[in-house]
Amino acid sequence: MPLFAEPKPPSRHPFAERPFWRTVLFVAAATTAIAAMRPWIEVQFISLFGELSGPPGWQSSAGFTCLCTSALVAVMALAETKTLSAREAVRPASLLLAVVMTLSVLLHLVRGPGMLRGVSATWTFSFYVGAAMSLTVLAACAVRFAVTVPSKSK
Repeated sequence: MPLFAEPKPPSRHPFAERPFWRTVLFVAAATTAIAAMRPWIEVQFISLFGELSGPPGWQSSAGFTCLCTSALVAVMALAETKTLSAREAVRPASLLLAVVMTLSVLLHLVRGPGMLRGVSATWTFSFYVGAAMSLTVLAACAVRFAVTVPSKSK
């Protein structure tokens, strides 16, 4: 009669794959793309200068990056199969694209909204939604990448 139990084999992943993060990724990517199609700046003092919105967000470099990257990350997640080789190919690339997209939006935020027809501008709700959803895409890609990376067991 053995006094000790057999050790369990180490698991490859620190936590199991959850479809929740895939859903979060799709919703955040779609919301980011929709937000990039709306104006990102508007006149700051509407009572003085009237209501005036700027061009759609995708006409700026950060907005175009949001639109294209979110669509590409969603397509890559759709094309991903359940094989480990597909996950190891798709997820690091998705994470890299999400990092570039988020950095682009953060740099755009730091630069400020600027001027709109000679009047100071302010960010719109669409910009804030796009920025928040780009961070959400980044988080979802990071979690999905963490599940893919095999743990180093000794």
